[in-house]
Formats: sequence, structure tokens, C-alpha cells
Amino acid sequence: MFDLDGLLVDSEPVQIAAWEAFLAELGHTLDDALLAEMFGLRLMDSARLVRDRLGLPLTVEEVMTRRDAHFFAALPGRLHPMPGARELVTALRARGVPLALATSGHRRYVDVALAALELEGAFAVEVTGEQVAAGKPAPDIYLSAAAGLRLPPAACVALEDAPNGVASAKAAGMRCLAVPNAMTADLPGLDRADAILTSLDEVLAWLDAAGWLSAGGSG
Repeated sequence: MFDLDGLLVDSEPVQIAAWEAFLAELGHTLDDALLAEMFGLRLMDSARLVRDRLGLPLTVEEVMTRRDAHFFAALPGRLHPMPGARELVTALRARGVPLALATSGHRRYVDVALAALELEGAFAVEVTGEQVAAGKPAPDIYLSAAAGLRLPPAACVALEDAPNGVASAKAAGMRCLAVPNAMTADLPGLDRADAILTSLDEVLAWLDAAGWLSAGGSG
């Protein structure tokens, strides 16, 4: 089970810049504390959080639309794979491991990101944020992904970069490996993961050592 933003794709600088540009139009700034709460959330949940916290005179839908205008305008040429992302997905597929994408991102963005990563069609199941009733840290996205693969959650390992994602995977009853990036490494809550790795290059060795690949996920 793969998260997307900050784990497979280095998108968070573009995401943050879009929020900052949107808020600057309204005379607001995005402080570090608010940003920390937003990592891993769906756009609709981030929009509600920002609107309520800053008292913006807009609907959630208006916040989403105006933020997305900045985001998609800045996307071309700005999305790049995180180190080891393509290699890990390719290696797991070669071993016949069922793969799912479990992302807070919405469908329009996810399609753009997967194309930029050259990972279109790499996942047997793709669950995006708007497909579930509740986003991360609720377990819905991961439970839906497991159901799509027809696997019990206990047979799944989730890869996440942010505390909200770790909480989601653990609430779903999955093992979880945290692979934080420079923006999430110091956030509280990552220690709920079963292990914290420094890069995606370490994931395959961890799964092998834990017996998950040889035992078909029963380790």
C-alpha cells in the first residue's frame, strides 16, 4: 500500500507554494503549525481546516477551487519521483506483490502525478481521497484499498511519510513503514509506525528480513 505525496512524488513544495499563493491573495500566511496539521490530509479536509482556522469568508469548495488554480498552474515540470520510488515499485511488481495506491490526493491530480512518475497502471488498485467518506487519519482509504485487493488489512504493509498517514494505516489494522521526507521527519506521531526508514531504498530489505515477501505477507 503506497501513499503518494511526499513518499513516491516530491510534490509537497508545490503543494505548499500553492497554499501560500492562495492565502497571500487574502492577506494571510501559512504558518508552520498549521502546515504540520495539513500533511497527509485530503484537499477538502485541508481546505476546511485552513478556512476555519483563519476565518476565511469562503466556502470549502471555493477554497479548494482557488487553491487548485495555483497548484495546477505550477505543476508542469515540477513533479519528480522521490529517490528509489520507481525502483521499489518495479521490484515489488517483479516479485508479484499486489500493489495499491492509497492517497489523499484527488483523481485529477493523481492522474497527473502518476503520468509524471511513469507509474500509470503500476497499481492494481487506486483509492483517491474523494472516494471515501473520511480521509486520513481515518482508516477508510486503507480499508478500501485492502478490499480492492481482496486482502485482509493484517496482510498488508502501508508505506507512509506523514503522521496522519501512519495513523490511518494503523487504524486500519495494517503494518506501516514510515519513510519521512525533509518536511515530515520531525513531526510527532511517526513513531506509531512499525519502523521508520530513511529512504525507499531500505523498504525491500526490511520486507525481506521481516519475512513478508517470502511468506506472502504473513510475517
